[in-house]
Amino acid sequence: MVYLPALGNGFVWDDSYFLTDLPYLRDPGLWWQHIREPLFVSRNYFRPLPLLTFVAEARLGGLNPFFFHLGNLLLHALNTTLVVLLARKLLDGANDIRRTNRMAACAGLLFGLHPALIESVCWISDRFDLMMAAFLLSAFLCDIAVERRWLKAAMIGVLFLLALLCKETAVIFIALLPLWQLPRCMEVGASPRDVLRQLVARGAMWSWAALTLAGCVYLALRHDALGVLYRTDTLIVPGSALQHALLMAKTLGWYGLLLFWPFGQIGPVHPAATPIPLGDPWAWLSVVMVITTLGSIIMLLRRSPLTGLLVCAALLALAPVANFVPLTIGDNVVHDRYLILPLAFFALALATMPPVRRTFTATATVVLWMALSLLAIFLTVPRWESNMSLWSWAYALEPESNIARGNYVAALVNTGHNPEALDLSREILRATPDNAVAMYDMALALMRMGRDAEAKKYVEMSLSHFDRNDAKGRLDLSEAWNLLGYLSMRSGDWDAAEKSLGEAIRLTPYLTRPHFNLAMAHYERGRIEAGDKEMEFALRYDSPEMAVIHRAQADKKKAEVLARVGHGKAPAAGASSVFPLK
Repeated sequence: MVYLPALGNGFVWDDSYFLTDLPYLRDPGLWWQHIREPLFVSRNYFRPLPLLTFVAEARLGGLNPFFFHLGNLLLHALNTTLVVLLARKLLDGANDIRRTNRMAACAGLLFGLHPALIESVCWISDRFDLMMAAFLLSAFLCDIAVERRWLKAAMIGVLFLLALLCKETAVIFIALLPLWQLPRCMEVGASPRDVLRQLVARGAMWSWAALTLAGCVYLALRHDALGVLYRTDTLIVPGSALQHALLMAKTLGWYGLLLFWPFGQIGPVHPAATPIPLGDPWAWLSVVMVITTLGSIIMLLRRSPLTGLLVCAALLALAPVANFVPLTIGDNVVHDRYLILPLAFFALALATMPPVRRTFTATATVVLWMALSLLAIFLTVPRWESNMSLWSWAYALEPESNIARGNYVAALVNTGHNPEALDLSREILRATPDNAVAMYDMALALMRMGRDAEAKKYVEMSLSHFDRNDAKGRLDLSEAWNLLGYLSMRSGDWDAAEKSLGEAIRLTPYLTRPHFNLAMAHYERGRIEAGDKEMEFALRYDSPEMAVIHRAQADKKKAEVLARVGHGKAPAAGASSVFPLK
């Protein structure tokens, strides 16, 4: 219920790439091509299953954000339910049924209301983490609930493969599953050989074999789609071995802070300068925190092995995102959404803790924490309503973040705040003179202010700075060529306009704006058939709302040109002398 306001939010951040700017998930002829390609964020991202859910939702509900947000909300409800069911299974042998139900409900509340997961629920494009968690939590439930060995192994293998097809970090399940199976095989005084014998007797070897097979299938699919298994494309600089160790410690410490006290800490960006300076006090404090945590886990394992192993699992679940291999998302060191699986294990660990005497202080702390969580959700969900609300908030939190600044400028331009966008773009370019996106945003703002000559200078500067080696770089470069073509159209340089728009189309064939602009250029020059061909392409792959706008503008332009020719006026400069009618 607390997340219902999210159903009224729109598309933000990467949502526009997946669902509105490009037609890959809207047109059946392009589905297979797109789901077999790496995501634009990184050349290492192969995540076809969530993309298929976007395809299904786009077919069922069009581009209404409500249905996509509903999908995320239902997935979060499913994951919360799975946490409750897992807690009940883990506490199944307890004599106090009321306590079992109470602790399972508390685990669900902690997971369902934790502010670190607001991003996962409110951001459509984080379907990846939600689906990965759903498949992995289901696999853990199968391991503990299904009795037949072959059926258990088959279900676990299939669920693991599905999780991998949602997000690469699901690979940590290979290490988590044995840790999950240990508590049921550990008896007081049991030797490692006895534990292994118990694991074999319970059919663990079948499950591990299924994991191996699922992993091999996934690697084959991944290599077929990407051509490689992994290539580095991170912007994070690990530095020396000691600096890399400090980076990992700082990352783990940051996640620990987000886990225990997320209030005032959550947000779409968490940047940090890398490599980590050797004198960074927060990094060294994080080292102390990690060492202290490991010591506490050892003590907990002696007192309550089940709880201790679940805490170990929570820590282990952070391994793929702890910058052992540096992350690829700009200058972000941590991300709220990456806590989804560690948080599930932490909630289960709290549920399985031995009973303690209830005190007023403990009760008040829990009540205060839950109240603050509800308040955080109430205040943060509206931040994800639009790009303007999201990035004005993110920029206020982290003004030095490249991601926050760049997206805030784009939001300012798209909402007509051109002078503000111009000032911030200049500030960005002073700090990073080769920032192609800032040059483009500056050109767009200048164009909308009627300063076309300056706009043309900046967009031409940007062309040599975009990265052509990934999909996002090519898309941005295509947008820059499109803007240059449009500026040439406004100045009447039709040959230059057609050349620029052709380059934009070559780089990103299914971006519809260059096709529309090229069609309008053809119409202006009296080339109706050529214009209709480009317009037909644009209208086919446009979003429904944009198709209505483009069709109206095309009809108006054709009517103007036909009227002009009917009155004996010449077509635009450079047009053919014969006006070809359809």
